[in-house]
Amino acid sequence: MSSINLIILGYLKNQEKSAYEMVKEFDVWNITKWLKISNPSIYKNIIKLCDNGYLNSRTVKEGEMPEKTLYSMNEKGNSYFNELMEESSKHIGNVYLDFNAFLVNIENLTEEKRKEYLKNFKEKVQERRSFAKSVYNREKLHKEKSGSEFLILDLYNEFYGILEKWSEKVFDYYD
Repeated sequence: MSSINLIILGYLKNQEKSAYEMVKEFDVWNITKWLKISNPSIYKNIIKLCDNGYLNSRTVKEGEMPEKTLYSMNEKGNSYFNELMEESSKHIGNVYLDFNAFLVNIENLTEEKRKEYLKNFKEKVQERRSFAKSVYNREKLHKEKSGSEFLILDLYNEFYGILEKWSEKVFDYYD
């Protein structure tokens, strides 16, 4: 299942956009913080989706600006979008946490280094928690996000809250 394709197709479901506009909008959404995708992979997948017949493209020139290619979803793309949505609804996926490699090796350190690195880890978790909480609270107050976007923010807010509590346990365990 391609989450990148699903994001691109969903974004183009109701609007025509250039690849540049999509990447910029995804940056505003902080999409790379909640999906494992990069800006180059977005461009690459847009081209593949177009080459595979899921997207229509047209080149436009506005005033003195350089030409740009606009993409829109066609019927084949809509069918593929629905397939990806159905597949996604049946597979929650796995959660891989990059810091698991760090934790697996924590006991290979001297006690002094272990404490130092666990303190770093705990502080980083607290930073992430603080950031997630502030974004969530700001969006809760302003209500500018769609329901699904807000629910994803809520998920990360909850996740980092749990991770913060858990990091305290880890720190205490080795203290």
